[in-house]
Amino acid sequence: MTKAETDLPISGFVAQETDFSKLFDRLGPSTEQAIRHEVIEPAVNAEHFPSNNQFCLITILGHSDRVDTAGLSSEQRRAKELDASDERASSAADWVFAQITDALNAAGETPPASVATATNFDIVTVPCGAANLMKLVPANEAERAQNRRVQFMISTFTP
Repeated sequence: MTKAETDLPISGFVAQETDFSKLFDRLGPSTEQAIRHEVIEPAVNAEHFPSNNQFCLITILGHSDRVDTAGLSSEQRRAKELDASDERASSAADWVFAQITDALNAAGETPPASVATATNFDIVTVPCGAANLMKLVPANEAERAQNRRVQFMISTFTP
């Protein structure tokens, strides 16, 4: 079996933002290219060339900064953190699937109607809340933005 793995964190969501396409629009060209090369292309290749017997699993972890809103219980804060991370991961998954669909259409292929009907790739989301902070005690908004991120984990393999 041949296997390759990639871990690509993308941070920079503004406070309360969960729409990955808005974050993507603000990214620099090298980060955009990394996402296209490391995340989109392996899934497109796996689906476009099924005879290669290659498969691609894209796991998207959503992360949140700590919610420090006064008056909220710790359970309420954790729920808000988990919701934000879930929305970020889901938005990124929708964006990735749209990019894969567009690329397959451009290649003259009929894309799957949904991730569930894809043959050689899958996209899975995992909300992490604020359980894995990059900056435990952020000193400013830029450090908080590092905590608000999605993390693409791509595994490609050939049995």
